[in-house]
Amino acid sequence: MERKNYTVAVDLGSSSVVVAVGSKGAEGTLDVACVVSKPVEGVHAGKIENIELVSRAIREAVEEVQEQLGIRITEAYAGISGDFVRCARHTDHVFVYDPQNGVNRTDVEALFDRMRNVQAPDDETIMERIPQNYLVDENQEVADPVGSFGKRLASTFNFILCAKTPIERLNLALRRLGIRSLGMYANALVTGAAVLSADEKEEGAAVVNIGGGVTDVAVYYRNVPRYIATIPMGAGAINNDIRTLGILERHVDSLKRKFGSAVAELAPENKMVSVKGRTAKETKDILLHNLAVVIESRARDIAEYVAQEIRDSGFGDKLAYGIVLTGGSAQLQHIDELFRRVTGMEVRIGTAEEAVDETSREKVASPAYSTAVGLLLRGAAHGDCAVTDIPRQGGAAQPAGPTIPRATPYSAGKPATGVSAAPYTPRPAAAPTPPPTTPAANAATEGAAQGAAAETAETPHRPKRGLLDKLKQKLGTRLDDFFTGSEDEEI
Repeated sequence: MERKNYTVAVDLGSSSVVVAVGSKGAEGTLDVACVVSKPVEGVHAGKIENIELVSRAIREAVEEVQEQLGIRITEAYAGISGDFVRCARHTDHVFVYDPQNGVNRTDVEALFDRMRNVQAPDDETIMERIPQNYLVDENQEVADPVGSFGKRLASTFNFILCAKTPIERLNLALRRLGIRSLGMYANALVTGAAVLSADEKEEGAAVVNIGGGVTDVAVYYRNVPRYIATIPMGAGAINNDIRTLGILERHVDSLKRKFGSAVAELAPENKMVSVKGRTAKETKDILLHNLAVVIESRARDIAEYVAQEIRDSGFGDKLAYGIVLTGGSAQLQHIDELFRRVTGMEVRIGTAEEAVDETSREKVASPAYSTAVGLLLRGAAHGDCAVTDIPRQGGAAQPAGPTIPRATPYSAGKPATGVSAAPYTPRPAAAPTPPPTTPAANAATEGAAQGAAAETAETPHRPKRGLLDKLKQKLGTRLDDFFTGSEDEEI
């Protein structure tokens, strides 16, 4: 058997967990060997609340992947999402070492060093530092400053921050299964890499990933992620509303997928569907128009919150390619039309098919796999995951067995790739900053000379969400199990 260098991705959502395995092809393309999705409980709005339920779901997905590929997984890249992930901006500068010969790579690296010294609040960690632009002598904004002439090089960086507790819990869930996290990334960022074209990243687009418990928003412009946000509302909220029609929980998701519409105007006026009740003899007749009215009401709320986040990004009028919808709920009928009506922007449904080689496209055709593919792409750029072959007997791979090896000791003082454990130093109380409503850059105090110690960063404040914060405690995030045997007019 040909030995492959695999990359493993674990995408834990509020309603399902997706485990994907892939490898780089000969031409640098991504070959997806296997992708498995399993329902999960114990996750609310992206945060693990029951470690046993979560570990069980991940175990089931991992064991199925292992059995299919004949390998045992010991390392993986993981994604995380929730309103505990946020972005904040910080501006800093250095003085050019040799102005007469222009800015060189050493000057740029010196600026990066100053940004690396920026610290986060004690309860958060910096996941990524993304340069937004470069400014030479405050009047020349350039994408790459090397070679430009000037005395002062400045930049605004976008810091992606995440609360420590959700990261620790996800790492714990993986370690219980003998899997070490090689890196943990914000889902909002990695999804864009899987579903956006080069033109969309350059000319501007917003990636909207509608999950079970949350909706992620990421804004791209000039090939740079400019803004991310998470709305604590997803498909689970729609499902909860459908239940008010008297539908049993186990039938809700199938009813929505088969007969639901996000635009009531486009639903049949007089068509009904029979839904099975508690017993085989009990049925309930649902008017499809009424079902669509319920779905549209909550889906419109999500679309309006997304529109607000796009406005708050400060790039709403620059997104030539509008919105790319993805995630499992992007499969809801007419959801793109609803977003088009609410936002007034162009909208398309995005999948990861163009990010993988031709032989893998069928495996990732569902928008529900976009984030997992994005994690594979990010992971493949950093390094392969350690896997071991499972001995084959009689030409068939041995099943992984009912258990996965126990976790090996893991050093908490050695942060995984992609996550910085450096704490953020709060700004002195004498200079408080009001909470930003847009990702505007925080101006830094000018240094006296190059090489001075990094300036103390302003502690990013969380934007006021009002209703969004309240919704987190009210919305259910568990999606219901699929069921079969449905007729066109009966469930």
